[in-house]
Amino acid sequence: MTAAPEKPFSTACERNQEPIREVLAEILTQPARVLELGSGTGQHAVYMARHLPHLEWQPTDIAENLDGIRLWRREAKLPNLRAPMEVDALDTGVRLGQTYDAVFTANTMHFVSWRIVHGLLAIAAAHLRRGGDMLIYGPFNEGGDYTSEGNAELDVWLQERDPASGIKDRAVFGALAAEYGFETVEHFRMPANNQLLRLVYGDAG
Repeated sequence: MTAAPEKPFSTACERNQEPIREVLAEILTQPARVLELGSGTGQHAVYMARHLPHLEWQPTDIAENLDGIRLWRREAKLPNLRAPMEVDALDTGVRLGQTYDAVFTANTMHFVSWRIVHGLLAIAAAHLRRGGDMLIYGPFNEGGDYTSEGNAELDVWLQERDPASGIKDRAVFGALAAEYGFETVEHFRMPANNQLLRLVYGDAG
């Protein structure tokens, strides 16, 4: 008899999900449709959908990660958690057939190349309503410098596994995001030398 597949698990997700939820609860106070880019294991999708029931949560990821997300979703049985959809940031022409009130992504920008960052911003811009929020969690450099020794060590590890990846400078990232119609309006200091950036797409009008 074949053993049932195990759900993927990330210790980092387990640690940071409650601090992230606190900030999302502060920003997303009204019922909203949220598109998550790069859902990974699916842990954040389940946690946010469970603890923020006024949000309709749409997880996405590349094809190879969807089965793991489905396992988390199937066990959670949450009415506001949609089935995961395939989204590859290299396919900037992807269209999901719906407009969202917010886009969320966690621990993606430093793991990927600038080319994929461009893709994530393009996909977010294509799916957000005007005035919608893009919420980005992870480490960023400040003024070209690391904010901690731990982040410097993380960056070495990232670039050893993929020389095109690495921690992005917050100002440089903000300037690039502006090219896609985003304005950085807030950033929150988070545990373990991370940040949560809030960008608004277009304008509220």
